[in-house]
Amino acid sequence: MTFQDFINETLSTFNLNKKSTTYLKVNRTKAQQRKLLSIFILIAVMIQAVLAFSISLLDYLRYNQMNIIIFQLLGFALSIETIAVIIWTWLHSRFSPNEKLRLRSLLKDFAEENDILRKHKSDIDTTQSIRWQYYIESNLIYITLYPGGHVTPSRTKEIPQALLAFFVKETRYKWFLEQYHLGDGFVKMIYSHKPDKALTVKGYEDFRQSSDLRIRLTERLDWTSKQPMGLIVGPTSSGKTTLIKYLILAFLINNSKNKVYTIDGKGAYLSQSMGIIGDVAISGNDAYQMISTLEKMMNERYDELNHDTSKDEDVTYHEKFKSGQTLLIIDEYLALATTMQAEDKLRKPADRLFPQFYAKLMNLIVKGRQASIYVIISGQMIPTSILPSEARDSLGLRIVLGRISQVQATEIFNSGLSELPSADSSRYEGLIFLDGLGLEHPIVFKTPFYDDRQLPFKGALRVLNSERCSHRSEI
Repeated sequence: MTFQDFINETLSTFNLNKKSTTYLKVNRTKAQQRKLLSIFILIAVMIQAVLAFSISLLDYLRYNQMNIIIFQLLGFALSIETIAVIIWTWLHSRFSPNEKLRLRSLLKDFAEENDILRKHKSDIDTTQSIRWQYYIESNLIYITLYPGGHVTPSRTKEIPQALLAFFVKETRYKWFLEQYHLGDGFVKMIYSHKPDKALTVKGYEDFRQSSDLRIRLTERLDWTSKQPMGLIVGPTSSGKTTLIKYLILAFLINNSKNKVYTIDGKGAYLSQSMGIIGDVAISGNDAYQMISTLEKMMNERYDELNHDTSKDEDVTYHEKFKSGQTLLIIDEYLALATTMQAEDKLRKPADRLFPQFYAKLMNLIVKGRQASIYVIISGQMIPTSILPSEARDSLGLRIVLGRISQVQATEIFNSGLSELPSADSSRYEGLIFLDGLGLEHPIVFKTPFYDDRQLPFKGALRVLNSERCSHRSEI
């Protein structure tokens, strides 16, 4: 560890910003800490007493009288210091009003109570050190423990559940273990105080407007520009179409300048609806023309961003020009790919559309974020033959609705089926992975409850289109 790292870790203790990472090294038991603190306080009091006595003695030798004010000041200073110590102790206890300081105390106490600070050698106990690392984001508490080599693997596996039980016992809050991951030399755990809940959408007031992409997925999770590319997989009646309709409305309401392009592989309900407010492609040729248009748009935006090379800016096109963001929805991707591949059999190899379409799609997925062009691909199933694993790894938002198979677990989440949490498909639940949240595995996703009867999708699109037309005519 460099000196700069040491300074950063030390200062992290005093940073009360929840999102900032705090580093905590525990190498003393509570008894050792109390003994060290008692010695420090005793030395401080003795220094002040000796200083006050020395000043008073000098006054006595000079003026032949004792200066009582010095001792009064000493008593006042000791009173202030006592109050400061009491407040400091309270703020750094498990009763602290600040969650990060409260966690600090709980983690230190857990280390001692569960005997992971001790290493037994014959009849002598030698105190070992462990290191905690934690932060709070989106109402999730991320805790990583680096136990060192003196904690056995079997004990390490028990730590997530043991820490959960300790939190429940020592506080008045509810605690839930969202997930944990056992790595080489560390244990990563994610806790929360309440389980996530599904959104209920009844009208426009339930949507959020913001300058940048920030769309609520659940009460806790947001789809943001950190994960602009997405994948949604789900069979019939799993809630996939309802989720896509919700995301489209949320994206359009999020910013009045946002635009949605739609490719519908089956030419069904979504394409009929989206024709109200945006461009729609159904056939393979139209899909190829649309994605070519978006690729050209992306390249032009890159040229505008890089026009002035003297400026050192790392911003997206929307952040710089406030032009709104663009979303490409590709629904029923398997049907689209199958149709295009069937048509390609009648073409010469150099004229086949699907390889060109896929190359342009990958270009958008890899480079689209900087140009504020986002992509969501959906379908009942999407095999690796039309969307390989390397493409899926670039999709920061991945959602699977309904029952998930071993193949899907591997292809979409790079995990075994046994490693995934269970979701209740009868309640339209699924699994979601959001990049940038520190998740090692997907978590249960509760799809928004969007009632088309209270907020008809086509009607909402007509209203939004009318508002945009009125705004353009005013300009």
